[in-house]
Amino acid sequence: MKKLIMTLMLFITALTAGAQSATSSIKQQMERLHQTAGVNFVYDASLNVGQPYHGPELKGLTLSKALKTLFEGSGISYQKNNKYVMLFKETTKATSRHFTLSGHVRDSIGETLINATVYDLTTHQGTTTNEYGYYSLTLPEGEHLLRISYIGYTEQTVKTVLYKSHTIDFTLHENMRLSEVVVTGDLNSQVLGTQMGKRSLSQTDIKTEFSLFSSPDVVKTIQRISGVQEGVELASGLYVHGGNNDENLFLLDGSPLYQINHSMGLFSSFNADMVKNVDFYKSGFPARFGGRLSSVVDVRTNDGNMQEWHGSYRIGLLDGGVQFDGPLKRNKTSLNIGLRRSWFDLLSEPAFFLQRRISKEEKIGVNYNFHDLNAKLTHIVNERSRLSLSLYSGRDALSTDYKADWEMHDGGTDFEQTKNRLRWGNLNAALNWNYQPSHQIMTNLTAIYTHNRANILRRDDYRYASSSTDPIEKTHHETETRSTIDDIGYRAEVDFRPSPRHHIRLGINYTLHLFRPQTKSLVNYNAGVEENDTISKHSSNHHTSHELNLYAEDQVTLNQRWSLNGGMNLSAFITPGKIFLNIDPRVAVKYQITPSLSAKCSYTMMTQYVHKITNSFLEMPTDYWVPTTARLHPMRSNQWAIGLYAQMGKRWTASVEGYYKTTNHLLQYSSWTGLQPPAVSWETEVIDGKGRFYGFEADINYRTPKIQLSAAYTLSWNKRKFDNFYPDWYYDKFDNRHKLNLTGRFKLSKKTEMYAAWTLHSGNKITVPTQYAELAPLPVIKTPGTQTMFSGDGDCPAQGFIYEHPNNASLPLYHRLDMGFNFYHTTKHGHQRIWNLSLYNAYSHFNTMWTESEVKNDGSLRIKSKGYIPIVPSFSYTIKF
Repeated sequence: MKKLIMTLMLFITALTAGAQSATSSIKQQMERLHQTAGVNFVYDASLNVGQPYHGPELKGLTLSKALKTLFEGSGISYQKNNKYVMLFKETTKATSRHFTLSGHVRDSIGETLINATVYDLTTHQGTTTNEYGYYSLTLPEGEHLLRISYIGYTEQTVKTVLYKSHTIDFTLHENMRLSEVVVTGDLNSQVLGTQMGKRSLSQTDIKTEFSLFSSPDVVKTIQRISGVQEGVELASGLYVHGGNNDENLFLLDGSPLYQINHSMGLFSSFNADMVKNVDFYKSGFPARFGGRLSSVVDVRTNDGNMQEWHGSYRIGLLDGGVQFDGPLKRNKTSLNIGLRRSWFDLLSEPAFFLQRRISKEEKIGVNYNFHDLNAKLTHIVNERSRLSLSLYSGRDALSTDYKADWEMHDGGTDFEQTKNRLRWGNLNAALNWNYQPSHQIMTNLTAIYTHNRANILRRDDYRYASSSTDPIEKTHHETETRSTIDDIGYRAEVDFRPSPRHHIRLGINYTLHLFRPQTKSLVNYNAGVEENDTISKHSSNHHTSHELNLYAEDQVTLNQRWSLNGGMNLSAFITPGKIFLNIDPRVAVKYQITPSLSAKCSYTMMTQYVHKITNSFLEMPTDYWVPTTARLHPMRSNQWAIGLYAQMGKRWTASVEGYYKTTNHLLQYSSWTGLQPPAVSWETEVIDGKGRFYGFEADINYRTPKIQLSAAYTLSWNKRKFDNFYPDWYYDKFDNRHKLNLTGRFKLSKKTEMYAAWTLHSGNKITVPTQYAELAPLPVIKTPGTQTMFSGDGDCPAQGFIYEHPNNASLPLYHRLDMGFNFYHTTKHGHQRIWNLSLYNAYSHFNTMWTESEVKNDGSLRIKSKGYIPIVPSFSYTIKF
C-alpha cells in the first residue's frame, strides 16, 4: 500500500512538472533570467517571445549557456552587449536576397562626418563613411539593428527591416562628455581596421590641442605623432620616417598645397576654425594617394551649417580671426567663410614711427603680415547629387625700408634708400561634384587649380653731390625675382561597395604643371656728369609637364580573422624629351588574433616627380619647386611596416610598429652656400643620392570623460648617401635617435580645461670640425704676367678646419613643456566665451639651436652652444554666437 502511494505521488509530481514545462513560455524564462542574472532584454513587440518553452530547466546554467538553450530552435537570435541582450528575428540561412542601405552620416547642423562607423549588430558587419560622409552597406533581407558611432558624439541605435535597397541618412549629436573608447564594431579603430600608419584628427581633437600664440596648429599637432620629427624649433616642419620636408603631400579639399607655413614656419597655413577632419598617413599608403614619398596629410574643411547662421571672433597675441557659416537656403545651400590675419605690422609700427620721428638722418620701416582666407559653398542638388566650391588664399608680405639723408657742407647731397618687398603664398580652388548613381556606388569629380607664388623685389636709390653747385649723380638699381607654380587638373574617382566584404576604389588623376622658377628682371639707371645709362635685362625659366595617375584598390574581408587592402598606382610623367612610367604596388594585411588584439603588415612603393630646391630648413620665399627632367630620375621609395594593436579594457589602447624604408634618387644641392640657389642650371648643380631609414614606434592612450593621456615613443635611424658629396653613409641632420611625447588633457570642471605636452628627443645632428691645422699650400688663380702664388705664402701659413664626416656630432638633449588652459563662460544671450592662456617652454629650458667653433690659444677647438628660446606666454579670446 505504501509503495503504491509513493508511486502515485511521484507520477503526479512528474505530471505537474511536465504541465508547468508545457505552459512555460520563452518570455517567462526571460523574466527569470532578468531576476537571477540581472540582464535586460531589448526586442521588438512583434517578436514572438510568448511561444512555449519546452527545453530543460535553466537554473544552474551560466548566462551564455542559458541564452543558447532558451532561444535554440525558436527562430529568435540574440546579441549580448554588457547587461543588455538584444533579440532579433532569425534570418533564414537559405535566403539569397540581399539589399543595400546607403546614405550619409551628419551632425545636428548638417555637417557630414568623416570616418563614422555604421555597424550591424545582427550580422556583425559594418562600414565607415568616406571623406564625404557617405556609407553603403549590403545586408541580407530581414530585420537589422544598426549602431552609428563617431568619437565625440552620442552613438545611435536604429532598427530597420530590410526588404529593398533604400537610403537612410543618420544624424548624430555632439556629446560634451568625451566617451570612453569603444572597440566593438568601431571599424575606424586601430584594432579592427586594416589600415596602418594612419592617424585621424576630428575638429574636436584639433580644438583641444595646444594653442601657440592664438589657436591650435594642425602641423604642430602632427609633429607629436610617433615617427615624425619637427626639425627646427618653432617651425612647422614635417620629417616623416627620415624624409625631407618636401616629401609630404598636403591636400586641402583635394587640391595640393605647396606652401603650408607662415612666418618661416611659426604658423601653419591651416585655419583651425575651418578644418573638419585631418587624415595623416605615414605608412601603408592606400593606392589612391601618390606623388610624395613620406606622408600624406588630407585636410577637409567644414561645409557650413545648413540650419542657421553661426560664427565666432577670435583675438590672439599675434593674430586674430573671424568665421561665419550658415544657410543661403535652408537644408539646401550653405556658406562657410573664415579669415585669419596677423598684426605684426600693427604691433611694430609704433616703434618704427617713433624712430623715424627721433632720427633726422636715418629712417627705418619694417612691415610684415600674413593672412588666410577660406571659403566654401555647398549646394545639395538632391539626395544623390551635391556640389561644392572650395577656395583658399594665403599670403605673407614683408617690406623693409631704409632711408638715409645726410647733410653735406656747402649744401651738398648724400641720399641713400633701400627698399625690399617680399610676397609669397598660395591660391587654391576646388570644384567638386558628388553623385550617387546607385546605392552601392558613389562617384566624385573634382576640378582643381593651384597657384603658388614668391616675389622678391629690391630697389636701391642713391643721390650724391659734393656741393650745391655740383651736378647730382643718381643711381637706381632694381632687381625682381618671381617663382610660380600653376597646377590645373582633375580627379575622378569611384567608390564601389558591392558587399560588406569588398570596398573598391577606382580613380584617375591628371595635372598640368607649369613651373616658372626664378624669373628675373633687372634695371640699372645711372645719371652722372657726363653720361646717362640705362640697362634692362629679363630672364625666365619655363618647365611644363603632365602628370597622370590611375589607381585601383580593394578593401577585402576574407573571414573573421583575415582582411587585406591591395591596390596599384600607375603613374606617367611627361616632360620635354622624356616620359616616365612607374607602377607602385600597395598591400596591407591584418590578422585579428582576438577581438581586442590584431597584427598588421604592409608594403608600399611611392614615386615623386617634383622637388623643392632650398638651402635652409625653414620655409623661405627663396625656395622654389622644379619637376623631374630628362636628365634626372624621379625619387622612389619602398617601405615595409609591421605592427601589433591592442585594446586593453575600455580605457586603454596601445600599439607598436616597426618600419624599414629605402629611397633612391634623392636630390641635394651640391655646392651652393647662399640663401637662394640659382635656378638657371639647377639640374646640373644637384647630386643624386639614396636613403635608408628604419625604426620602432610605440603608442599608448588612456581615455575617460575627464582625462585623456597619451605617450608616443620613437626609436629611429636615418641615413643618407650621396657619392659625389661623401663616399659613405652618414646620419641625417634630423636623426633624433630617441623621441618621447607625453600629452595630457584634463577637464577640471565644466568651465575649465587644461592641456600639457612634454617633448624629449635626442639633439639634431651637426657637422663640427675635429681639428684645426696647417693645410698644404694650394695654387690660386694668377693674373697673366704675374708670378704664381700659393695659399699660405708669406708670413701667414694656410690654416683651416678639418672635418671627419658630415653630421658627426649631436646637439644636447632637447626637452620642453607646453601648457595651456581654456576658461569657458556662457553669456545670458547664449554666446560662449573662451579665454585661452598658453605657455610655450613653461619651465624655460634653454635648448641649443646651433653651435659656433672657436680656436683656443693652444690650438684646441671649443664648440659653443648658441640660440635659446625662453618661455613664451600667449593668450587668445574667442566668442561664439
